[in-house]
Amino acid sequence: MFVIYIDDSFFGTSDFSRDMRYKLRVLLNETPLNHVWISNVRTKSETIERFFKEFDDISYTESTIRFMQDQKEWILTNTSLQCEDVCIRPFSGTYCLVDTETLQYERIYLDLFPQEETDLATIFTEAIQDALRKISGSKEKMKS
Repeated sequence: MFVIYIDDSFFGTSDFSRDMRYKLRVLLNETPLNHVWISNVRTKSETIERFFKEFDDISYTESTIRFMQDQKEWILTNTSLQCEDVCIRPFSGTYCLVDTETLQYERIYLDLFPQEETDLATIFTEAIQDALRKISGSKEKMKS
């Protein structure tokens, strides 16, 4: 399963946060992903819940929690996502596409692309397709 991992900077009140939230909304509308994991340090849970109400088929998990996914124990804290020997730290303006089966991930930088100059749906789609190809290629190499 693939999930998106982010921090709570997407849900702030600054112009930057609003821009990142818009890009996240486009991403969630344009891709087949259905779960988001969030390291939450300072955002009220109600704010995050309000954002996800518009997505019927997308669920989210907020820190701090320990849970099982794909027969692996995951720990989602305010500052990281951990599983086995993998520790992913969130960065403002980025998300990580995480393969929960192989524990591989790719960080995507949303703030590199000015909104007015870029077709966001195309950028997100290409970034996810590239990440999926890389992860699939790694799976094939491991089988060989």
